[in-house]
Amino acid sequence: MEFVPFDAGVYMGAFVSLNVEYMTWIMGQLEENYGVDSFSVLGQTVPEWVDENLEPFISLRPSEWVLFILEVEGEAAGMGAVKRLREGVGEVKRVFVHPRFRGRGYGRRMLDEVLAAGRELGCSSFLLDTPRWAEAAQHIYRSLGS
Repeated sequence: MEFVPFDAGVYMGAFVSLNVEYMTWIMGQLEENYGVDSFSVLGQTVPEWVDENLEPFISLRPSEWVLFILEVEGEAAGMGAVKRLREGVGEVKRVFVHPRFRGRGYGRRMLDEVLAAGRELGCSSFLLDTPRWAEAAQHIYRSLGS
């Protein structure tokens, strides 16, 4: 297991796949918890939305963000990022571990990695936007004092 800095030439396909999986989960939770279907929210399928909305992540300069891909035995198993919002403040983004790899502590380790990268960007505090239903993520964030 290792956390690899994102390189579009190597990991773009994996990044797209992980984002489709992530957004499919988010949209499924919206439907389950609020009765809202993904097409009415996105106006298109999840893969179409991902294809149209990843550019802002890819085009950020290295001084603005850090994105990691979690590799387990050569397979992209997760992702996590931190974006510098302003002086001293970062936002934790897209910390996601594919369901097949959950329960092994990778999410916590990814968050440690993301926060360390954020501190290297000069961030001393972090914002996070986590839905109510993401209880496992909330538990990890609270345990780290985030």
